[in-house]
Amino acid sequence: MSSATLQNSRSHSRTASLWIVALVLLAALSLFAMWRSMGRAMQMKADTTSSSSFAQLKDGDEVKLVLEITAVTPSASLEGNRLEKQTETVYRRTGQTGKIAYDAATPIVMGKPPDLHAGAVVHVTAKIKTGSDPALHATQIVVLTGYVQVQDQVKDKDKAK
Repeated sequence: MSSATLQNSRSHSRTASLWIVALVLLAALSLFAMWRSMGRAMQMKADTTSSSSFAQLKDGDEVKLVLEITAVTPSASLEGNRLEKQTETVYRRTGQTGKIAYDAATPIVMGKPPDLHAGAVVHVTAKIKTGSDPALHATQIVVLTGYVQVQDQVKDKDKAK
């Protein structure tokens, strides 16, 4: 075997080794990124602001609530029945209603503006705006329709059973 052939063979072997190392590092980095994002997703909770704590809120405070939409004015407001989380996929009607203002700049996650319609279920993060017309203004809307089930409100006589 000539020395040129031997050097060429070593060069190809070194190049192949570098590619293998680069691919292994890329795979490890991808697995690490996926592991971190899954960890964060598992920590996210759809906690909502309880009815009793609404009275204590001040201007600029953030609230989170889940609504079953009953009426929509596009890029203006959502109205609906407040829901209470039972499990990760089951929510119950509380008998209370809510109205949330939003606009075209409000981010809509896991959906699009046409997904905001009567019967849709949404998780809303909003800020309290006080003044002559106290209102909630959405900072984010997450469409939950298709991912959760809604149960009827538990009646007082049913609670006693």
